Amino acid sequence: MRLLHWRSAAPAVALTAGLAVALPGSARGQVSEDDGRDKLLTLVGIPSATVAPHGSAYLSLSGADRRSATNDDPDGAMSLGIGLGNAEESLGVQLSATVTSMTESFGDSGYFAVKASRRLHASPRALTYLGLSVDRIAEWGDVDEDVRADLTLSTFTRVGDDNPLMVSLGVGTNRRDDETEAGLFGGVGIGLTPNFGASLAWTGETVTLGSSFRVEGLDNVYFSVALEDAFDQEDRQRVSFTASFVKFDLFGG
Repeated sequence: MRLLHWRSAAPAVALTAGLAVALPGSARGQVSEDDGRDKLLTLVGIPSATVAPHGSAYLSLSGADRRSATNDDPDGAMSLGIGLGNAEESLGVQLSATVTSMTESFGDSGYFAVKASRRLHASPRALTYLGLSVDRIAEWGDVDEDVRADLTLSTFTRVGDDNPLMVSLGVGTNRRDDETEAGLFGGVGIGLTPNFGASLAWTGETVTLGSSFRVEGLDNVYFSVALEDAFDQEDRQRVSFTASFVKFDLFGG
């Protein structure tokens, strides 16, 4: 059975928001007057070059209105991840495990992933990171797909009325032709308010429109909604939703 592979939105939502706050010099600290928090930065649909900070962990639950182009049944997935190391000074690493279906026997199918990140450049107006991620390692159950590797360059800066901006470009295996060929991907995300951000991504052969938001009173909980294959180029259009809980400083900074 060919299972749909899910990508958790947790790092893209919570961790890029944290990086926006950490921008050095004149780009730093100009947070919203509403509640002292920075505007929510997100990039949904493609990998970023950043990883979870050391000592942090996340749990994500994802769902979609259709499983795949050939299966219209709704389904979901669950992902767990932790962050280790320091991408600012040496190497940051993120380890994760994904359960690929919530409608079949829970936990029977899934895979592991590892991601490494290193900061390449820091200036008063921008931060740049290089990331290497390897997905679908040590698959179990019905998952039977080739390992996917992605090399990504992400830059963080600010534009307009102090809106945090993220631009990512990358190349990866299994990006085109029904995930059988290598291809380029890229996207841009922007933080618009302390509780809302939006993004546009090219996944290798389709466009994903995404948005992320927070709800007042739910600390460290982030939500994202994506319209995948937005222009129905590959007959894979669907709407997906992710809820993520992130715990920082779980075992020390």
